[in-house]
Amino acid sequence: MARTKTTTKSSAPKAATKTAVKKAAPAPKKAAPAPKPEAKVAAPKKAAAPKKAAPVAKAAGVKKAAPKKAAVIKLTDAQAALLKEVVGSKEAGVTATKKNQKQLDSLQTKKLIKRGKKDGAFFKYHGTKLGEKHQAGSGSDSTSNTSA
Repeated sequence: MARTKTTTKSSAPKAATKTAVKKAAPAPKKAAPAPKPEAKVAAPKKAAAPKKAAPVAKAAGVKKAAPKKAAVIKLTDAQAALLKEVVGSKEAGVTATKKNQKQLDSLQTKKLIKRGKKDGAFFKYHGTKLGEKHQAGSGSDSTSNTSA
């Protein structure tokens, strides 16, 4: 196995890289099958240990992440007017039409309204709590902007 190499400086790194790749490839194949049966047995024990350690870390004074603020929902004038109509209708709801269906879909994806029962060919839409909050907040903002 002892081999003497007489190589120039430019070819030496190439030879070393090839031998390193050959040696590294067989090692993972032999090591991978052996841990599988042990991993299944050892996994439940390892999962139980972090649960006990977590309360100790909290008691040591680990800071919690700050709660995330809700993203500001921007609406067009037409969407705001439609939201006002939907929220104002309370339990009766607003029946969709071909004309306002896209706006209703947009408000629904923003979780400001929800789709109710089908009324003929279209669905009825009702306001959500988030929609009511947004409507109440935007009403006070629009009055302050017009007076200024």
